[in-house]
Amino acid sequence: MLYDHYEGAGPLFVRMAGAPRTRYARPETADPLARIRTLAADPLLREAVHVASGSLADTLDRIDAGDVPNPKNLAGTALSLTRYALRHSGRPTPFGLFAGVTTALTGPARATLTGPGRKAARIDGAWLDGRIREWLRLPGVRRRIDVVVNDLCRTRGDRLLLPTERKEISVRRNALVTWVCRAAVAPVPYSRLLERASAAFPQLSDERVDTVLAQLVRHGFLLTSIDQPGTTLDRVEAAVPEAAGQLRAVREALRAYERTAPGEGGDALRRVLDAVSAAPGTSPPVQVDLGTDAEVSLPPAVVEEARTYASAMWTVSPPWAALPHMRDYRDAFIDRYGVTAQIPLGELVDPHRGLGYPSAYRDGALPGPADAARRKVIAELTQEALSTAGGELRLDGATLALLSVPELTEDERRAMPPHSLELCFQLLADSAGALDRGEFRLVAGPHTGSWTAGATAGRFAELTGATDALAGLLGGLDDGHYLPAQVLFRPHDPRTLNPMRVPRLLPHRIPVGVYDDREEPGHLDWRALLVGVDASGMRLTDPASGRPVLPVVPHLVNPHKLAPSPARLLIDIGTARTRVWTGWDWYGLEDLPALPRVTFGRVTLCPRRWKPDRHLRAAAASEPSGWDDALTAWRDRYHVPGHVQLVREDRGFGLDLTDPWHRTVLRQEVRTDAPFVLVEDPTADGSGLGWSHGHRTEVLIPLVHRPRTAPPPSPPPVPSPPGTRHLPGEDWIYAKLYAAEDVHDELLTAHLPRLLDAVGTRPWFFLRYRDPDPHLRLRLHGGPELLPELARWARSLQDAGLLRTLALDTYVPETGRYGGPDALPLAERVFHLDSRSALELLRSRADLPDEVLAAAHHAVLLESLGDWDWCAWADRVFAKGPAHTAFQRHRALAREIIRPGRTAEALAGRLPGWTDLWTDAKEARAYGDLLRDHDANPLLALLHMQHNRLLGINLEREERGYAILRGIAREELGRRRHAR
Repeated sequence: MLYDHYEGAGPLFVRMAGAPRTRYARPETADPLARIRTLAADPLLREAVHVASGSLADTLDRIDAGDVPNPKNLAGTALSLTRYALRHSGRPTPFGLFAGVTTALTGPARATLTGPGRKAARIDGAWLDGRIREWLRLPGVRRRIDVVVNDLCRTRGDRLLLPTERKEISVRRNALVTWVCRAAVAPVPYSRLLERASAAFPQLSDERVDTVLAQLVRHGFLLTSIDQPGTTLDRVEAAVPEAAGQLRAVREALRAYERTAPGEGGDALRRVLDAVSAAPGTSPPVQVDLGTDAEVSLPPAVVEEARTYASAMWTVSPPWAALPHMRDYRDAFIDRYGVTAQIPLGELVDPHRGLGYPSAYRDGALPGPADAARRKVIAELTQEALSTAGGELRLDGATLALLSVPELTEDERRAMPPHSLELCFQLLADSAGALDRGEFRLVAGPHTGSWTAGATAGRFAELTGATDALAGLLGGLDDGHYLPAQVLFRPHDPRTLNPMRVPRLLPHRIPVGVYDDREEPGHLDWRALLVGVDASGMRLTDPASGRPVLPVVPHLVNPHKLAPSPARLLIDIGTARTRVWTGWDWYGLEDLPALPRVTFGRVTLCPRRWKPDRHLRAAAASEPSGWDDALTAWRDRYHVPGHVQLVREDRGFGLDLTDPWHRTVLRQEVRTDAPFVLVEDPTADGSGLGWSHGHRTEVLIPLVHRPRTAPPPSPPPVPSPPGTRHLPGEDWIYAKLYAAEDVHDELLTAHLPRLLDAVGTRPWFFLRYRDPDPHLRLRLHGGPELLPELARWARSLQDAGLLRTLALDTYVPETGRYGGPDALPLAERVFHLDSRSALELLRSRADLPDEVLAAAHHAVLLESLGDWDWCAWADRVFAKGPAHTAFQRHRALAREIIRPGRTAEALAGRLPGWTDLWTDAKEARAYGDLLRDHDANPLLALLHMQHNRLLGINLEREERGYAILRGIAREELGRRRHAR
């Protein structure tokens, strides 16, 4: 099995804990005050705590001054400080001064620490955001900024709407607001906008116009040049001279603090707090990052191991295991527009003109698809591993073959891997020499990486001097075909502005709800991007260049919780695919109290893992005196070693379960409601850290997918025309007949003909549906003259107890799904023909099994489309799967009645009269002639609705019909080959 889907790319990043693993010795006393004084005497830890927690730093200062808190608070302070010490020496994820980051080269192994580290300090994004909002209330400040209309705004009736995190806000779209929306479509100085608006509306005073504009700014309808992600003190100072003195003082204090070495910046940090007027005991409004002073080089074998692992895991990545809500959204798109449509994103997300947003944005994420067969295999492998002394599940070619997905659809087989990945591993080797010899392990941690190379490292681009290298990495994703574009958005929570401070890394950008000049080169308006579908999922296309757009987010702020919906959808479209790289998944076994280690080559996908069971949770909730015994019993029960790492979400730190302080820390963690796990610590005895001088490290490895063949050139993008809508009383009547599912056949065969006779011969068709209530959807070509007859017919059914209710709705044809506007009238004629055919079959049945009847019906329809090789088509589009047993079971009968090229003739004896419907179906042949090369998607849609009309909504039965059709087609193709 070849694993070559990915190749390594630069730059590499190394994240390193701020202190070596052994920096904080095991305490010799259980006295909390002694513990505090010992740890607080460490200048590195003391300053790191001051940056992270103003309240804890203030408590330590008071203890130094002799103000010792009561015993309960003293114990809590000792535990908090112990946690920070464990974090400082045990977790390489950058956070303040607790861990740092640097770049690494590829070459002979080397890791030389050259200094104590360098600080990068910036004013906190949330603090600056709050101050900017205050300053924007000042008329003088507004007159020194530029404004532009928010591209999240949309109109509805006489209101201008703006979505926010929790609700939509709106203002009346009066003449002035309408004028502003036109005048500020591109950035304009506020003062000029005010002057021009006052001239355009002389009946309003300048003060009134200014008040209206100020309210539009305050509520976000107008965006300002200083209120955007990444705003700097320099930019704000130019617009707010009223605060220039304070801002200069803050900037100078920050630079002075940066010049201090880690562990020596306490006084300088206090001067920063004074400059921003921070209250004592509050968290400093300062964002501090640490650049590790180190020269690091890693052998190519490290990247090669990660590359092989990533490629292997792609081979077993199941369909729609990630972002499953996008599967339903893609299906809804195809149902509404078809597979060739390209719809502007702004129109698509409109709830009245398009699909709106995926339902998960409103109702919460959906669970991924369950795979019972894979779960069974993983359960067996897990039990086998837990039964061995090593507790290890080793993945190799044989186990990966067991986990592969045997029944992929055509789209799933053709799906491309993600364009890039960024994988994060703890790198373990006893020395640089061992690294060079290949004696290393890569251990996946709480943060496994990202679907975008560079996302984890993006916020450290300037600190590490890697801006150009990251720009080259992301810009290189284009392959001369794709158009990578950086997505810019304002998060719902301003506290997350800090990790979003990433430089512009790409020439093109997609701003969403942020200030930007659309006239500047590289601007892509999200509303104009065209959305379509392909084998891999959904796609975005730039209407100007025709190039597929790759949305890139070079940071780790969670868009599902913090981004406005258009930005989230952009990212989801760029990420969600029929198959997505997912790494390892326990498939529902996560709640087991113990799980084995999982490895592939030199990669540990999952370390051994334990969860507190009900006995340990009960002990933690009880008196402290029983905790040690309960912990010992739990360790014996599940063979838990003395040294572990506590992991919660993407955060973790090491614990020594023989240390009384660490056991107390664990008890406190178990008592909380926040879930966590304990994993084995492969560095418990110091092994694996020799190459990094005792520091725990993580390496970020970017990988890119290079297709073996260049993608075909994209045709010039043409936005699809707006769909037609038929309201009741116009040229189509769309009626929903709500009734119990078991009477649907009776309504269709015994009662619908009476209505059809009453309204005369005209095109009509029906389908079955659930929303979730079962009903029949009847569409009649005709105007309001049909309504009285429809009402009388429905009333008679209600009186007979056959119908619950009748509802009229707007008929929106699925134009794209059936071949486009030119094909739709013919498609509707085929729907009419197929509806008549279904009613005849429902009356007669011909004593055939449902799946055989469905397959024969499919064959007759396909043959009615003209002279073409439907057998080759069916063999290509229908994959062999579990439903193949239906063909094996009914092979003889299927051969008798499905005879490619003359199926209607073969059925004439069983279904006299029915075959006459299809023998000269001119509308079907005309429709087939119009479908170029018999495009699979309209035909699959026809077959799907044909099964729906005849047999109802039953996916398994539908698949059995397709399997029989495929089996007959393959036999026919085999006969042709042997006849040559």
